[in-house]
This record gives sequence, C-alpha cells and structure tokens, in this order.
Amino acid sequence: MLPLVKLNPAISQAEDNNLFDKLEEIYNKLPEMVCDRCGTCCTVPHPAYIVEYLNMFRYVNKNYPEKWPQFIEGAVRYYFLELVDIHQRCPFLDEHNNCQVYEVRPFACRTYGMMGKRNTHDLTRRNMEKLVEKYRSEHNIELPGEIVEFELPYCEKVKVTNGDHKTPMELVQLLTADIGQLELFFVPMPVIESQFTFMPYVNHLVMSVVSEGARLRRPKVMQEFLAQGHSELLEKYIEKYRSTSF
Repeated sequence: MLPLVKLNPAISQAEDNNLFDKLEEIYNKLPEMVCDRCGTCCTVPHPAYIVEYLNMFRYVNKNYPEKWPQFIEGAVRYYFLELVDIHQRCPFLDEHNNCQVYEVRPFACRTYGMMGKRNTHDLTRRNMEKLVEKYRSEHNIELPGEIVEFELPYCEKVKVTNGDHKTPMELVQLLTADIGQLELFFVPMPVIESQFTFMPYVNHLVMSVVSEGARLRRPKVMQEFLAQGHSELLEKYIEKYRSTSF
C-alpha cells in the first residue's frame, strides 16, 4: 500500500532499524524443507507483509533492475485479469516455473505445505461467493465458472527435514507474530490485525506503480476482456507503467 514516492524512504527506514536482517533471522527459524520445485503452488501469488515487499523491492533493484519492466507488465496484467483469465499466474515465475525472487520470497510461500493438508475450502468458497455477488451487482460482470470453481491443489511434495519440538502450526504462529512486530514500523496494530495490507507482491507493486484512477477501471478492463478476449485499455496501461523508473 506504499505509493512510489514513499518506497525508498521506507526502505531506508527499514535498513536503519535492521528490519531486513531481523526478517532474515525469522525466516531462518523455519525448519529446513525440500520439495520437487514443480511450481504448482507458485502459480497463485501468496500474500506478503509490507516489510517483505520492501525486501523484495530492494533485492530486485540491487540485483535485477533490468527485469522491472517484465515484472511490472506481469503484475499489471495479473491484477486486472486474475478474476477473468484462468491462465494468469504469478509474474515472478519464469518460463521454467522457477521463482525469480526466490531468495526474498514471502513467509507465506516459505511455509506453504509445511503444515499438512488444511481444510480452507469453505472459507475460500465464501470469499469467492462474495466476489461473484459484488461484480454481478455492482458491475454486471459474471465471473467465469472456471475461476469461481478453482482451488489450488494440495501439495504432498513438501517435506520437513528437521525442526524443534514445536508443531509447525505453533511455530508459524510465533514467527508470524514476530513479523507483525516488524510491520509496526509502517502501520498500526489494528491495520496489521485486519490484514488490510497483507497482500501478494503483485498487489503491493501495482498499488505503488499504478494510479488509483487506473485501478478503479479494473471492472472496465475485465468487461473488455470477457467480451473480446483482450483489452485495449489494459494494453495502454501496460505500455504506460512498464517503463516506470525507480
């Protein structure tokens, strides 16, 4: 939720308070895990805290600044089309399903699959039903059935190779609270508890780069895509924002 002009000052504040070092210490408390790196769970972006977004932003700026146009284009496309195009996927994945920001992936990505199979289907379904009704009543948009029915398949390929006596759930809860303390440098506790700023890197990046006026035209882009299979308005936005300079 940070506008472009506040990104670098926020990063400087985080560096001055050693927040990125503390974040890495939290990550290092997670047990070692192995998986097949198939990328299935990575196709849908997982949420991240502001401090994690700043960590990712700093990492790309230092190591791969030439990739910003690609990342911004992918993020803008995903943001506008995720509810109408089943083929959209996390823009930080390359063509081989490798995460291009793996070293600074958020906590939610690091812990996915660690706690075993969890029954979140009902909650996901209720949230989707609210979205369906919202777009139907407010914008006369019918979300595609394949989007409405989609459920990220459970991954059985993640294995914990070591760990202490805490259960994975207990550990995740403790470390989540630790990240919440870092987040207090940017937003008050009520905002953290509401999870208002807990969103995928994609959304953080779009909120920083794309104007509010353009974001408000998301339903218009969705309508164009559903009617024509593409959106001229979206292409104009991509052309405008992909060259954003940091």
